[in-house]
Amino acid sequence: MIIGLPISTFLGIMIWPFIYIALAFVVYGVMKKQDDEIDDAEFEQSIKGRRGAAE
Repeated sequence: MIIGLPISTFLGIMIWPFIYIALAFVVYGVMKKQDDEIDDAEFEQSIKGRRGAAE
């Protein structure tokens, strides 16, 4: 028993931070891959146009 709980209950409660951290790395990897595939030239050009219009 750990902290007055059976092992299975303790692990069931205490494992969620590790699952969330692992899922965060997976989601980050997927989103980075998608971001690398997107061409940002049009977006960057529109930002440059806005800066010129604001000045």
